[in-house]
Amino acid sequence: MNANLAQFGRVFWSSAVIAKKALFSWLSPSLWLMQMFTMSLFQIAMFWYIAQYVNPARSLDYVIVGNAMQSIAYVAVFAVTNVTGEEKESGTLPAVLVTPANRFAMFVGKAMFQVVNSMATVAVAFFYAIVVFGLDFSNVNLLTLAVVITVTCFATVGFGLMLSSMGFYLRTTMVLANIFLFMGLLFCGVNFPVSDLPEFLQPISYAIPMTYGTDAARLAVEGASLADPAIIGLLSSELLVAVVAILIGYAMMLTFERLARGKGTLDMF
Repeated sequence: MNANLAQFGRVFWSSAVIAKKALFSWLSPSLWLMQMFTMSLFQIAMFWYIAQYVNPARSLDYVIVGNAMQSIAYVAVFAVTNVTGEEKESGTLPAVLVTPANRFAMFVGKAMFQVVNSMATVAVAFFYAIVVFGLDFSNVNLLTLAVVITVTCFATVGFGLMLSSMGFYLRTTMVLANIFLFMGLLFCGVNFPVSDLPEFLQPISYAIPMTYGTDAARLAVEGASLADPAIIGLLSSELLVAVVAILIGYAMMLTFERLARGKGTLDMF
């Protein structure tokens, strides 16, 4: 048992380290920083101006916090969904799959660097929210907000891993990543409450971890503590959805790997 856990930990850690090195082998740190410091700024600005035009009298904090949190999705959903697609594109997926290493530890480890990346991205987004767009931070509970951001980053990465499992069978995950990235703007209560959606679409919202994280972040900005029942309920639901997504994703990974082996599509790109 201890030996298995130790092996799992080694595979997990080595995959995380290699993923970070691989990222900066083709993407220069300057471009990475430029992406981090520009994406959230322009996204918040776009929806801030739209909301201001539609209803100038309305408080824009709802839109600002929602889009600041949504910046997590650019890293945790888009990048993680493309983990298997990038292996396939570079021609390394078959070699990875024939190794005796635990697949679950390997692919979860590859995604873990994106947790740190997404935390940095959302920190920059909240900086813009306060300094540029005038978000009222006077009542914020920083501890609650930090916990909400951390949980949301991990949960959203778990959701991205579920989507990434389809990369074993699909020719590319790029289209899938783009679809789910922008679905978050519609379904996750970023710019308007989930209750404004048609009732038949609302279950989709509650199957995505970001929905809970966005609502919890708004409560944290308003001053809610970690002991607040609303915060506890939202974070518990978010973690539950994330765990279910990871388990479903692992089952999908094994299924799609078997299908890809049978149809010879592991190398198809």
